[in-house]
Amino acid sequence: MTGQTSLFPPEPAPDPLLCWLWLSQVLGPASLHAGKVLDAFGGAQEAWEARETEEFRQAAGDTAFKRAAQLDAESFHTLVMQCDALRVRILPFDDPDYPLAFSRIPDMPLVLYCTGDPRWLNEPGAVGIVGSRKPTEYGLNAAADIGGELAKNGAIIVSGLADGLDSAGHRAAVKNDCPTIAVMGVPIDRTYPAANAALRQKIEQKGCVISEYPPYSEYIGPTCFLQRNRLIAALSSAVLVVEAREKSGTMSTVAHAERYGKPVYAVPGSIYSPNSAGTNGLLRDGRARAVAGAADLLAALGLHTRQAAPAAAKQPAPLSDTERRVLAGIGPKPVGIEELCVSTGLPMSALLGTLMKLELTGRVYKQPGQRYVLR
Repeated sequence: MTGQTSLFPPEPAPDPLLCWLWLSQVLGPASLHAGKVLDAFGGAQEAWEARETEEFRQAAGDTAFKRAAQLDAESFHTLVMQCDALRVRILPFDDPDYPLAFSRIPDMPLVLYCTGDPRWLNEPGAVGIVGSRKPTEYGLNAAADIGGELAKNGAIIVSGLADGLDSAGHRAAVKNDCPTIAVMGVPIDRTYPAANAALRQKIEQKGCVISEYPPYSEYIGPTCFLQRNRLIAALSSAVLVVEAREKSGTMSTVAHAERYGKPVYAVPGSIYSPNSAGTNGLLRDGRARAVAGAADLLAALGLHTRQAAPAAAKQPAPLSDTERRVLAGIGPKPVGIEELCVSTGLPMSALLGTLMKLELTGRVYKQPGQRYVLR
């Protein structure tokens, strides 16, 4: 801290949820300062209390620093009531159902808005299925067949509820009575395209729909869909591109997946089809692995083809505080027991018991030498 005297009189901090809503609005969507603010202050209430300091300005940036002085955390009571009326669940960064996958990206949303069951957001085996908004029959059939087999064998389909192959991925899961997650690029109270309203209702029955844009907020244009793509990539353990042109929004999702170290897969297409120029280019340049069926992805996800009950039969279980602490200490690179003991602060016995449970539920994978990695 700088020791600078605040211009504000001493007062109790507002409710934590109001502080998260305030901080999210101060920084704006997809802010690269989000991680810096959390690193500096640890939480929203602490950031609110430091809003007049030089330390906050350096972490949040000049624009957000000015906005912080103009916004009152208490004014977000209205937004909370609006969400309650719409049955929209608010998921701040410290909520048990907030996806841990987002906490590992620097431009994480500090607040999510959700309809459906948010517990699916922390289930393992998520696969992003993305592609053209104007697919060919080949692309639609590939998304339906591969997506359906993935869903039936335990994968959770993640996509953007857009026209074309996004919707095809969601429908493949819904058709097989399996969970799927839609990440929207519009405010949570809207559905885009509107024709997908019925599909959204079905998704909410078996999965969930999320957005970083609150209800009744203004639509900000195509930028929000590009911002949405980073969340699809971050939430997914792997990204599957079914059919895409060389220059398309799908390629932004691929770029985010590469930035986060997520494996990318692609369905090969005809060399004569412009719709497959992007997917074939990914394969040609070694940026993606070829997929000819769901089995090519299941093994990589730690899932196996089965003839038993579909994945929809299971119900997601909320993570305990201890499980979240351990998962937060495990990233895409293997980490050892001693390092986890230090980062989590847990006794060895509690850590080993938690790791065993996480391994049995498919959330982590144990490598030789008792090193653990996220599955």
